[in-house]
Amino acid sequence: MKKHSGHVTYSPADLNRYLASPFASWMDRYYLENPGAVVPDEETEDQKLIAETGNQHERRILEELRGTAPTLVEILRGGDAIDRTKAAVATRAPVIYQGALADGEFSGFSDFILLNDDGNYQVWDTKLAASPKPYYAIQLCCYSEMFAETTGEPMPERFGIILGNDERVEFWVEDFIHYYRYIKDRLLEMQREFTGNLDDRPEPLPRADHGRWTSHADAFLDERDHLVRVAGISVAQIKKLHAAGIETLTQLSESSDRYVRKLNPNSLKKLADQARLQYETRNRRRLDPDASAVFEIIPQENDYEVAGLAALPADHSADVFFDMEGYPLIAGGLEYLFGATTIDSMGAFEFHDWWAHDREEEKLAFGGFVDWVHSRWRGNPGMHIYHYAAYELSALRRLSTRHDTRQEEVDDLLRHEVLVDLYQIVRQGLRIGEDSYSIKKVERLYRQERSTDVASGTESIVQYARWMESGESRVWNESPVLKDIRVYNKDDCDSTAELSVWLRKIASENGIAIGSIPSRSATPDEPKELPPEAARRLDVANKLRDRADTPTLAQRSEPTDRTPPIPNLDSPDSPHVIEPLLSEAEASQFLGISKMTLLRKRSAGLIGFFRVGIRVLYSKEKHLLPYLANCEVRRKI
Repeated sequence: MKKHSGHVTYSPADLNRYLASPFASWMDRYYLENPGAVVPDEETEDQKLIAETGNQHERRILEELRGTAPTLVEILRGGDAIDRTKAAVATRAPVIYQGALADGEFSGFSDFILLNDDGNYQVWDTKLAASPKPYYAIQLCCYSEMFAETTGEPMPERFGIILGNDERVEFWVEDFIHYYRYIKDRLLEMQREFTGNLDDRPEPLPRADHGRWTSHADAFLDERDHLVRVAGISVAQIKKLHAAGIETLTQLSESSDRYVRKLNPNSLKKLADQARLQYETRNRRRLDPDASAVFEIIPQENDYEVAGLAALPADHSADVFFDMEGYPLIAGGLEYLFGATTIDSMGAFEFHDWWAHDREEEKLAFGGFVDWVHSRWRGNPGMHIYHYAAYELSALRRLSTRHDTRQEEVDDLLRHEVLVDLYQIVRQGLRIGEDSYSIKKVERLYRQERSTDVASGTESIVQYARWMESGESRVWNESPVLKDIRVYNKDDCDSTAELSVWLRKIASENGIAIGSIPSRSATPDEPKELPPEAARRLDVANKLRDRADTPTLAQRSEPTDRTPPIPNLDSPDSPHVIEPLLSEAEASQFLGISKMTLLRKRSAGLIGFFRVGIRVLYSKEKHLLPYLANCEVRRKI
């Protein structure tokens, strides 16, 4: 957003900001008109890191295109940038970098304008994400429209995105142009009605990304005691409560017996109880900022479903408390630290760690951790691996497929329910007067405030990026940065261990029996001699695993002319035939994807289904076929 001679112009980024947060868009205009009246938030270290990583991705793509198109034209910014962009289009330059475009109240510089095989131009943008986001389409429709207006060329039929994993995806402009114009009209309407009076600001949308105006949005919501501050509340529930005249957290805390149209009474009571505890905690902290939160036990709703604190397994001397650190800003992400705390016979914490700084080391670290913890479980039936929230479990699944290794061991741990998510135990067993159930908030109930230099998962990402640039040793005890990250990870693992102790203490004090559920982890399968047919199938699976270049294990994300058709799976002589083993739900859970994504892969020919029911049978993706073969071996025993 800029102002020249009293006239405000907008960029495609302003459309994205409005789409994410009309409040932030309004504040941008207010700051433009009154630069000394408000102070935007400073850019955080992680925001700087993401921006710089995005710039690096763009520069790398630029160098690649220079290699394939020596006549690439780069438009330097200046007064005649639009004229130079028009000239480059007129000479049919194959690649135009930073083309200057304008259309009425909008102007901007596109990442790339590429000449396609049909002799027409398309606008392309670089994005760090591994998959397209909806707002990309809004931005690129704006660039496409400006391109047509600036150059007199026809409106491009398609636009493209180069993702952080270097995947190139294209979309039809026509599919998004009408929604883009609707958003554009809404933005311009709000700006035309701009009064400059702070009281006229739109209310910040709950849980929206307010960018550099986040602290101002937080202050707005806090001043109004907004319902969004209630932990676990949804936007739909907020709308229903507003319709019933319940506007604030305080009002909700007194509304457990109210009737709210289209809101289940039990749901209302839970929200009201949560609001009440947060209200009481807030009052306590006005007197003592260090006061712990008020909490209460959630009573079990029925006798036949064990949940909450009652679902805690009995403790075991071999229990493991697990936490991982990942770096998401490279293609595919990197899981660079597997940390685990155990408790020795004297009750002291002992920390174990596996490090990885590239993809091959990631495979080794993953294998090392899984081998260690699987062996520990086999030798100690009844032990569990405790973690907080779903990241660790999902990462183990993902890594077993990415590296095509330890699938049997991971499946063992999952089938026997060795992994225990303490977040679910807390959410189902306790109601806590905090606005979030993150471990950093919950742990205020059972331990002192952290004193580690690295204070959060986001900060660990920033620190790891600094290590990558530092030239420090790849060995943690020879690198001050890695040493700090290790201390932080150890603290997370230790905190998870302390949480399990505290939860059992609370359960005991309230007469809640734990460990009453028969643990499937207590009876690991004993190795058995394989029947000849099962052994033959396992041998086939292992050979397919080893032949990474086999067409049936092609790793391409899209079918191409070189990809052979799916073989005749109905033939009993086909070496690919495996009896149906997984439902859609089971397959999507194992792959860590939604059913919709699974169906999309099926439509693209990446996964085939055996038509007895709907069962996963065949995959062109490398990991699935051996996994199914191994599952079949176990099922046949």
